[in-house]
Amino acid sequence: MRKASANLVLIVVTIIWGGGFIATSTALNVFSPFTILMIRFVGAAIMPLILAGKAWKSISMREVKQGIIVGTLLFLSFAFQTFGLQTTTPGKNAFLTATNVIIVPYLLWLLFHQKPNRKAMISSFICVCGIALLTLEAQSLTLSSGDLLSLVCAIFFAAHMIALERYGKDVNVLVMTALQMLTAGILAAISALLWESWPAVVSGEAIGALGYSIFISTMLAYLLQTWAQKHTTASEAALILSMEALWAAVFSFLFLHETMTLSMIIGAALILSSVLYSQSYH
Repeated sequence: MRKASANLVLIVVTIIWGGGFIATSTALNVFSPFTILMIRFVGAAIMPLILAGKAWKSISMREVKQGIIVGTLLFLSFAFQTFGLQTTTPGKNAFLTATNVIIVPYLLWLLFHQKPNRKAMISSFICVCGIALLTLEAQSLTLSSGDLLSLVCAIFFAAHMIALERYGKDVNVLVMTALQMLTAGILAAISALLWESWPAVVSGEAIGALGYSIFISTMLAYLLQTWAQKHTTASEAALILSMEALWAAVFSFLFLHETMTLSMIIGAALILSSVLYSQSYH
């Protein structure tokens, strides 16, 4: 029962992240990418840091190191996604990032000898086909350097999910969230100071978008993900979280008035079908 609840929570996370796509797009009109990540992660770390309270007294150095590892993997995921976006299309970047759904079970097999079962393999394949139809255009099927960076990003996202499953089991959810957010925020701040500058003018719309990014799509979403991954597997989490692409397309259609083609609708149906199939019983 708890596993089913955890998977439902992960679906809520994908809805939140789908809305976060619009918030990030709005913020990018004013702020540079690493500056956004710095604000998102540092801002999202503050409340869990405070709310964890007495839990900090019982935290071990080993658990601190684990939180730093998870946060570093999270930062690297977003960093390579950002680098990839500079030389590839958003659609290809979204697709290649989402291939972590296939990478997770095979990375688990490689690192921990957990062979993926038949249902997981079929679900992942259906899901990737759906994401391809949802995000790719026929004229953009060649590989660029940005595409390779996006694939590296997918590997780091897969590693982050596995690390969160491994290290988050016995650590307080607030503590783990604070540690990974703070680590990612510090690394993003260093990157922003090295390569970016603060904008001359900041609009109210951009501040509102950052507010959503900090409190909803980062702090709340990662608190929920960290809790959920205590009670489900990394492979199932990766598959369910791939629904972010579906919700991003839905919200873009509803609020940004982007077109939904027949192939996109079929792709969305395949993603949903893959998740439902993975959760079905024999």
